[in-house]
Amino acid sequence: MGRKTAMVFVLSVVLASASAFVLFGCGKAAAKPEIKSIEPDSGSPGSEVVIKGGGFGSSQGTGVVFFSGKQVEVVAWSDTVITVKVPADMAEAAYGVKVETDKGASNEVEFKVTGKTSQAPKITSLEPESGKSGDEVVIKGSGFGASQKGGEVLFGTGVAEVKKWSDTSITIVVPPNLGKNTYGVTVKNDAGKSNEAIFKIGSDEEKFTEQKQAIVDYLKAQGQSTAGSDQWTVALVKRSSQDSNWEVLKVTVPGGNSFEAVLIMNNMLGGWECLKTGAPPWSGLEFKGEPIPSDIVNM
Repeated sequence: MGRKTAMVFVLSVVLASASAFVLFGCGKAAAKPEIKSIEPDSGSPGSEVVIKGGGFGSSQGTGVVFFSGKQVEVVAWSDTVITVKVPADMAEAAYGVKVETDKGASNEVEFKVTGKTSQAPKITSLEPESGKSGDEVVIKGSGFGASQKGGEVLFGTGVAEVKKWSDTSITIVVPPNLGKNTYGVTVKNDAGKSNEAIFKIGSDEEKFTEQKQAIVDYLKAQGQSTAGSDQWTVALVKRSSQDSNWEVLKVTVPGGNSFEAVLIMNNMLGGWECLKTGAPPWSGLEFKGEPIPSDIVNM
């Protein structure tokens, strides 16, 4: 190898070594940590947040996570994922989240701290579970709230009068003019709506008697014969799952003939009202501007 060639070779080796030193230093990555996402991007005090990115380091070491300058508790740490816990005393606001290691500080990503999580109310029982309009009923459960504030008790399609309200017990008055039927009772507050409990007015026999009379009244108003109606029997075909005030009944007359009828509990009248007889589909049928629930249109 000539002298000139040897010098060129040595120079190349030196430059390559220098480049390697610049890129890799003493064998360690020089890149700063980088945040790519935060999941979720909002949450309540005490909740956990997952920070995804890279360059965090395989272990925490001296690494820290800040929410707008406030250091937060680290639950788990890896080179690409860090899990932290939102401080219990952190106020509702938007915070800039950063990861800092011995390589420097990451970019900043926003996280919003929301109000403390509240569980929706839950009904465990009604006492009593049946009665009549004007009766007092005690709703027992949890998460109702220490005071009523904007809370309300939904009773069927209406709202019940509240006599007493606490976090675990509510006393209401059954709304007036309610006919024989089963009614859904739910508690609603700022945290959401509870499960539905069932309150019953009248026996099944009383209910069917009232419904049959409503069908007879409808047929008479249509100018149709109702001869022998005292021998008719009625049976439930379907109650709408969307609105329990809507039902389809089957009427059987002596001799085996039968027909169907659509009825609705008319709370204004305090009883059942027949809207149509015949057979499905019940297209175009409505009550006081509200269309028939879709789950009983075609049956």
